[in-house]
Amino acid sequence: MIGGAIFARIAGVEEGETAPAWVQFAPLVLAMLYLGWRTMRRGRQRREAEQRAAEDEHLVEGRVEIEADPSDAPLMSEFEWRSRVDSAIRNLGADAFQRFTLEFLSAMGLSDVQVQRTSFDGAVECVATSHDSEGPDGVGVYVIFRRSFGSLGANQIRDLHERMDEEDYEGLYVTNGDFSASARNEAESSEGGARLIDGDELIDLMQRQGLGLILDELGRVAAVDEAWFRSLESSYLTREDD
Repeated sequence: MIGGAIFARIAGVEEGETAPAWVQFAPLVLAMLYLGWRTMRRGRQRREAEQRAAEDEHLVEGRVEIEADPSDAPLMSEFEWRSRVDSAIRNLGADAFQRFTLEFLSAMGLSDVQVQRTSFDGAVECVATSHDSEGPDGVGVYVIFRRSFGSLGANQIRDLHERMDEEDYEGLYVTNGDFSASARNEAESSEGGARLIDGDELIDLMQRQGLGLILDELGRVAAVDEAWFRSLESSYLTREDD
């Protein structure tokens, strides 16, 4: 009503006269224009606010990605990485397996590791020095490292005993397979015993030393180091009997 009176005064309509139609509808038109303008303004403000929020969220995500704890990185399942390591060992060529033997024994802390012979089935026999004993010069160790798809028996341990007696060394037998009960009994029967490392302990020691594995800061396995195993294949290895 107030808006109509104002427009009537603007249009020069005297009191008691009938105002033109445009005067009567002008206030309604102006109100609609105002409401439309306000709606558009609020919509623009809402879109700008959403855009700013999206930009802020992107920045936050970027900071989280940069500052994320490496321990949160996805890890391989234990079954998967152990299976892949075992497969990688089995598939090494003869020279690569010999080099793997030297790398493993050195990682265990044995020094002066020297290859004595390799058998027809690819087993590697070495002599080395262990400094675990109290003697300043360490103790000689005769090592046999044999790949196996099953369990090794007492006969294989007797072979080690013969080498130990010949060289007057302690004995160490390593395999990625397993040892039968008779093999373990045979190892215990020798004077001083012979240490046996089966496939499970072999892979445990590789994880402890980070050998062939990529570990996170907590020592958990993030990946198998395929490049390391490939380097064993490509490395030139001079045999002592050449």
